[in-house]
Amino acid sequence: MLHGIWRLVVGMVWPLVIALLAPIIIVTSAAILLSLLGVFVVWLSIVAAILAAIVAADCARGSMRRLAPALLAMLERPAVGVPR
Repeated sequence: MLHGIWRLVVGMVWPLVIALLAPIIIVTSAAILLSLLGVFVVWLSIVAAILAAIVAADCARGSMRRLAPALLAMLERPAVGVPR
């Protein structure tokens, strides 16, 4: 008879355990998802900064080529082994 009572008590405890653990699982899941979102936003901003630097360097080189072609020729180094 004791085994039947234990089964009844354990059966009544499981819904309580699930109800108590659900908020913890939800908060943990939300924290993990927010941290992943933060990592993605940081990565995206780093990629955007690199692309902006590439575009700015290209624009500066293009304007330098138009405004001061002689100065740009002095700054460009020839390849190794190419006679001047």
